Amino acid sequence: MNSKELFGLFLRAVGVLGIIFIVRHVLGSVFTETVPAYVLIKWVVGVFVGLYLIRGAPLLVKFAFPEKPVSPAQ
Repeated sequence: MNSKELFGLFLRAVGVLGIIFIVRHVLGSVFTETVPAYVLIKWVVGVFVGLYLIRGAPLLVKFAFPEKPVSPAQ
């Protein structure tokens, strides 16, 4: 595995852990109290960010490891 693949794997792992954290937090607080709208929006955004990271976050990987431009043959 090269460093680009390891970085993508790390991002996926962070995404999975983030989704687990959000789901545990949602399940713990929904049944105990009334949840304000801004907290629900925060949870939804967190889920979308986690899903993006699980997909490998292609824009972050491209930013961290840009493609090397092909030098013109001389």
